[in-house]
This record gives sequence, structure tokens and C-alpha cells, in this order.
Amino acid sequence: MSNSNAIGFDALVLAGGRGTRLGGAGKAELQLHGQRLVDRVVAATRKAGAARVIVVGPDTAGTKADWVVREDPPFAGPLAGIAAGLKELSSETASEWTMVLACDLQRPVAVSTALTKNFERRETDGLLLVDAQGHTQWLAGIYRTAALALACDELGENLVDAPVRRALNQLHLAQVPVDDETSSDIDTPQALESARRNERTRMAQHLPPEALNEWLEAAAKELGLDAGGVDIATVLDVAKHVAHEVARPAAPLSTFLLGLAMGNGKGDLDGLSQQLVSRAHRWADEHPEGIA
Repeated sequence: MSNSNAIGFDALVLAGGRGTRLGGAGKAELQLHGQRLVDRVVAATRKAGAARVIVVGPDTAGTKADWVVREDPPFAGPLAGIAAGLKELSSETASEWTMVLACDLQRPVAVSTALTKNFERRETDGLLLVDAQGHTQWLAGIYRTAALALACDELGENLVDAPVRRALNQLHLAQVPVDDETSSDIDTPQALESARRNERTRMAQHLPPEALNEWLEAAAKELGLDAGGVDIATVLDVAKHVAHEVARPAAPLSTFLLGLAMGNGKGDLDGLSQQLVSRAHRWADEHPEGIA
């Protein structure tokens, strides 16, 4: 199988965890690159070719999916979530294969791409990722739907809070080795901050830094300013978030205000930029219709 469109699969995105290691914050609602974690994973499954996408978790987590269901009882663990999602799929004509992804993947597009590109061994019950340390990534795989359902059914009432490996370890699964960056998830505040920092670095790396630095120096000299404290990646990150959450024309206005605030001693670049990004996210919640 050489392309994802030929696989024919549905997708389950598991978003029902308590977020204990995140201080009780629901993982699905966390923001990265201006999007909720769960929405990034849903979008990745669609890009990979999923016919239908079900989010298993609270109703608020499934706004971008075809359906949202809840594991029974709530917070009963990923196996219970998988079983609930498969039950919903069975009400329609389920695909032969089901992609299962956690909602907190840092690089969901890379994960889904690694799975679909390596989906060639049809004699197996599926395939899943294995990180550089050899850890099995049970919630980053494509499984034969019937085999997945049978593995869950065999546990019966013992499904609740059971380790995922208890059900899925009995399946005949192929493994796809990936690096730690591809398989990383966001399950602690430190991991979230690291992901945000990595994105700022990535943005800077994908822009022509020499040209931007030269222009920064030239423009600052023209205006008689000292640009030594300007972090280009941080300023661009503010512009990106404002453009996404408010409107594109609001981005240059916001960076202009950022400069005025710094010039008036209102704070440093990092602190003020975080304020603006947070305000942009609140604006998106308060004005779902955009700028009136």
C-alpha cells in the first residue's frame, strides 16, 4: 500500500484523560501554535486520509470531529475510550482499519504520515510507532478494526483502567521506528513549554534570518534606535498568533503596539509578547465571528 488514500481507515482521537500531570488541565484544551491540541490531531488524521474522525472525550473536545463520544465511565482510561469509539463506528459501516492517536501528540502530522507511509504489511493486525528508546507507542498506530474490537471485548469489565498493552499486546503488529521528536507528547507543563519554544525556533529557522537581521539593523539605524534587544522569532510569534486568532491586519498593529509598550517601559519583550498572545486567544473566544 503506497498511499494513505488507498488504506481506507477511520480515526479515533483519545481526549478523555484527566491531565493529572498538567495540574488537572484538560489536554485537549491546551493551545499550541494557536490551535487546541485535539484539533491539531483531528486535522492530521483528515490530512492522512481518514474517512471519519471520532473524538473520545468531553463534548467540547469534539468540535472539529464527525462525532464525539464519552468512555463509560468517564476517565476510565484509553482502552475504554477505544471501545467507546469503536462502538460508535459500528453504528455505521466501519472501515477495515482504525487509526488510534492520543490528543496530546506534539507532531501529529509526522505521526500519521509515518503510519500511512509504512502501511504495507496487510498480513498483520496493524502497525504502530516505536520511539528511539524502544518504547511502544500504543496510542500512535493503525489497527485492524475487527482485531481491535475483539481485543477490547475479551477484557469485558476489566477494560476500565486497564493498561493498553494488556489488550493490544496480543495482536500481531508491525513496528515503525521513529525518533523521539516524532513520537513526543505533551503531558507536563514543561513539555508544553518546550513544544512552544521549539516552534519559535523552527519558525526562525525557516525564515531567511540573514535578510531579517540585516533589515532589522538597517531599519533601526534609520530610525535612530538600538535593536539589540529585539528577538525576531518572538516578535513573529506574536504576529502569527494575532493573525490567526484576531485577523491578519491586526498583526502589524499589535507588533507596533508591542514596540510602543517597550519604549514606554511597560515591560520586557518576553513578558509583553506573552500578554498579547494571551489576549489574542481570549479575543478569539470572545469574538468567534471575528472582528465586527
